[in-house]
Amino acid sequence: MITLNTQDNASLAGGIASYWHEWNSQRVPALSLWEEIDRYITATDTTNLEGGKHFDHKTHIPVTSELYEDLVAIVYSTLFPHEDWMGWKGFNIDAITKAVRTKVLGYIKEAHMLNGFDVTFSKIVEDLCRYGNCFVQATYVDETVLTEENIEAGYSGPKPVRISPYDIVFNPTAKEFAKTPKIVRSVITLSEFIDLYEQIGAQGALDEKEYERILSNRTAGQNDYSERYKEAQYVPEGFGSIQNYFMSGYVELLWFYGDILDGTEVRRNRCVIVADRDLVVLDKEELHPNIFKGGWSDRPDNLWSQGPLDKVVGINYMINHRENGKNDAIDKFIHPDRAFVGDVEEIYDEDTGQTKYLLPEGGSVSDIRPDSTVLTFDNQIIMHREMARQSARLPQQLSGFRTAGEKTATEVQSLNDGAFRGFINKAAQLERTLLEPFLRAEIKIAKDNFSSIIKILGEDEEGILLTSEITEEDLSAKGKLIPFGSRRFARQLQQQQGVMQIANTNLAGLIGQHLNTYNLAKTVETLFGFDQFEMVQKLAAIDEQLEAQEKQMMAEQQAVMQSSQPTSLEMQMEDQYEEPI
Repeated sequence: MITLNTQDNASLAGGIASYWHEWNSQRVPALSLWEEIDRYITATDTTNLEGGKHFDHKTHIPVTSELYEDLVAIVYSTLFPHEDWMGWKGFNIDAITKAVRTKVLGYIKEAHMLNGFDVTFSKIVEDLCRYGNCFVQATYVDETVLTEENIEAGYSGPKPVRISPYDIVFNPTAKEFAKTPKIVRSVITLSEFIDLYEQIGAQGALDEKEYERILSNRTAGQNDYSERYKEAQYVPEGFGSIQNYFMSGYVELLWFYGDILDGTEVRRNRCVIVADRDLVVLDKEELHPNIFKGGWSDRPDNLWSQGPLDKVVGINYMINHRENGKNDAIDKFIHPDRAFVGDVEEIYDEDTGQTKYLLPEGGSVSDIRPDSTVLTFDNQIIMHREMARQSARLPQQLSGFRTAGEKTATEVQSLNDGAFRGFINKAAQLERTLLEPFLRAEIKIAKDNFSSIIKILGEDEEGILLTSEITEEDLSAKGKLIPFGSRRFARQLQQQQGVMQIANTNLAGLIGQHLNTYNLAKTVETLFGFDQFEMVQKLAAIDEQLEAQEKQMMAEQQAVMQSSQPTSLEMQMEDQYEEPI
């Protein structure tokens, strides 16, 4: 809850802008660290990195970039290992039926195919791995249009919207993210602002005169720079000055969500849109802003989480330092500095390329070479690279690199299980805090904006395409969608390890007489993801052998029959020698 004067729109807008400035200033150290991480991810040399000017060589070892790409790939594949990464859990008898489960899952899967879910959440996972914080908002969109045949075409329904960690602020000392007020910053074009103003319509708090002032401020030579900007020194980020901001043709909007205390009155669940940081565009009740946050490593008493690359940047700096120091030293070995004692005359022979020195009595020429221990920096660089991977919870074997030492198959599986444990924990945490509430919000948005029966395509158990009808009652079923990609992934790792242990130890001989080999085959088919191929059928090998034998016998009989019949050539010869009647 924040304290503001809601009786005057100018005071309300200025107060929200003040809170944006205050909360944004509190995270300046985090913003500086994010900027440094971005530089290390995109750097091609050390020119623009810290310490990059200390050496002649500018080699950059892209450790941070490699870890970032590996983190994104592994975390995303852990969250969404296959199409069936979510399930439906009903809370009553009607909601647990197969028909309801099939319809709800079918609707949400089709919505994800149409609303850009994969693209949006790939960017959200990138935010998580890069900054340690990611945000998504569930919104409703209506993109349907009328075709020439007067038929509606296009998508309407819930849609995920990524919020950049740079564009959202909140009270970092709050106990829960869901209960803290939030301010989301967006920069839109002038045409988009006009569409927003027309869409808000009568609900808007912006009168015609203020609306015209926003438009006129973007017209060259008609800028009305408010004194409030000069006093508060509020300059929208990325524009440099107020003049640059107005002349850019963009409009900055601050979207406030939360409770407001005005004196002794509490105005709960407000959505306030502020333009140009001094004009209220909209002030309405918003019960469910549907903004959700995911984090990598939570901090105590601070809602801003720590990212996996925060600990790696310093190690990357050390690796670059060692690499360039070693390269400068190697150059000194190749072209060493020389010490001259006495009046030494240096003569260069252009024909032979040799340099001769004429030394006086007691004179000398000697090379000044660096300490040869600098050549051992390679071992230190390798050690620091492994340290960086461990700091990011990314062991080598997860990226396809074999660790040293001979290992049995069981040991390899056990190491992989332990290596994935950290990622499974992070993925499960993201599922609980962001993905699961987002899925619930999608179902609620679809229900609140339901207009007519929705038809979706699905497959039955035999893979035949069927059309299903989704009604409002189906979306109102008491239950929830549960993402279990990481949990199923973790469970499969444990079960795979158990199957491998049975196969590679004496345990199989001890319990062999009690094993149902068909169920074991189905287990292997499920754990290794071969269900869709229907590879395992009871006694399928015997049936195939019997079928093969039958076809072999039929082929042999057909060959005997064909051999007993005269060939066409023999029949022609018989016709030639046949006596006429």
